[in-house]
Amino acid sequence: MSQEVTQSSLREQAQQLMDGPLKHIRAAALAAALVPLASVFAAPASAQTDCSSGGINCGSVLGTVFNDTNGDGTQDNGEVGIAGVEVQILCTGCNPVTDTITVFTDTNGGYVSPLLDTSLTYTVAVLIPTGDQVSPVVPPNGNLGSSNGSPFSTVKGVSPTGTNINFGFVASSATNPGTGTPGYWKNHPDAWPVSNITVGGVIYTKAQAISWLGKVGKDKTTTMFSSLVPAMLNVMIGNDGSCVNGAIADGNAWMALYGPVGSNVAASSPAWLVGEPIHQTLDAYNNGLLCAPHRQ
Repeated sequence: MSQEVTQSSLREQAQQLMDGPLKHIRAAALAAALVPLASVFAAPASAQTDCSSGGINCGSVLGTVFNDTNGDGTQDNGEVGIAGVEVQILCTGCNPVTDTITVFTDTNGGYVSPLLDTSLTYTVAVLIPTGDQVSPVVPPNGNLGSSNGSPFSTVKGVSPTGTNINFGFVASSATNPGTGTPGYWKNHPDAWPVSNITVGGVIYTKAQAISWLGKVGKDKTTTMFSSLVPAMLNVMIGNDGSCVNGAIADGNAWMALYGPVGSNVAASSPAWLVGEPIHQTLDAYNNGLLCAPHRQ
């Protein structure tokens, strides 16, 4: 069997899982993890538009990502734009639908897409800046006011007609002592805020959990466990979990279905095709790349 056929079969099996027992897995978290957080500007071939072709009208998606200090949904005088923020523009009418254009905000917090087909609609997703949370008031033509447990704040159904799609963020109200990696929690048992932890419906003592953190290998339940437990602990000690709570819930659901830890889930399995994006989101959070900073 060719590799192409094998991958196609895996995708079909994964989609069946998404439509069936794992239909609770959030598509936003999946799409977010499929695109590297440090990616450069990229326009996949099927997302590119030839505006010189007859009958195709083109436009752009643009807007501002700003520091909404007073949380009123408007960029007031003195509220500066946020530079270097990742903005993903997902084509909801393209095939495949996962094609994504990635741009970054300029020094004034502005962003603009390349030319896009105005007959299609797009989802605009902004990676929530570290230490921030979504503004409680929605900016005009802007973000939804809630990240829905995703590291991205999104606006769906956008037509590239030049209307500004703005995103306001405010400083997180969490204490944010800093996130720790699996290595930190494995080597600092005294820092644990609990004596046991429940993962996928199974209760582990602190000693048992620490032991499993040191046994990460080919079994992907150990990989998920190693990112899920630290994320849970990082939220417990007071770090902002608004961008990762959904992934934590999805990780626990995945462990309930495929666990407990040590159940020998292979990297090539349809289960891990679904699980890996969840793990990637959790891992990014633990490394201080999402809404909570890394511990100093």
